[in-house]
Amino acid sequence: MSDTVSTAATGEPDAVTAASGDWRQIEPLHLPVTLVAAKDAFHERGFHGTSIRDIASRAGVSLPTLYYHHDNKQGILVALLEAGMSSVLNRVRAAIADGDTPRQQLSNAIETIVLHMTADLQLASVGRELRYLDTDNPHRQHYVGMRTEMEDLLADVLERGIATGDFQIPGDVREVLRYLLGACQEVTTWYRPEGARSPAQVAASYAATSLRAVGSRPPT
Repeated sequence: MSDTVSTAATGEPDAVTAASGDWRQIEPLHLPVTLVAAKDAFHERGFHGTSIRDIASRAGVSLPTLYYHHDNKQGILVALLEAGMSSVLNRVRAAIADGDTPRQQLSNAIETIVLHMTADLQLASVGRELRYLDTDNPHRQHYVGMRTEMEDLLADVLERGIATGDFQIPGDVREVLRYLLGACQEVTTWYRPEGARSPAQVAASYAATSLRAVGSRPPT
């Protein structure tokens, strides 16, 4: 049995696409039917409001089949958390590498994070359920490590932007970063695919707002 998802199951093409620099082209990850059912259930009912039987029923599989792939409900949560974070981390790396200046790098990174959120609202919203993952779960540290790596990449962009004069950030860089990432996460609470704005429009708007938040001005 396994608490994790195979590379193929989490959408290896997604990582390859990001690495190629085409980080704006985002599609929902190809997940096993059990994880698709779980992310939808967690999004609708929350982690505690969802039962293993509910996930199995939604997926159209038996409980033994579900338990063959995942040890328990926390194992399913871990698999979803890692799938989402692995995807967005790959894309943030590619987006930053695609920028020539801290300003462009930050804009790219925020844009790809918001595109990730809008591509699969259910999967992106699972990040909020981390609080229900036992602190002694070994997979929690792996997920937190990936999240920290992404935060470090963005903090480095902000610090280099301050050094070059591209950004005017009074106070703690990490506090500003938490604000920016928190704003991106909130997209999952209000964005609807049938709404007036496209994912690209929302992402571009958030990137522009983030630049203003760090005191960046368009180049003259």
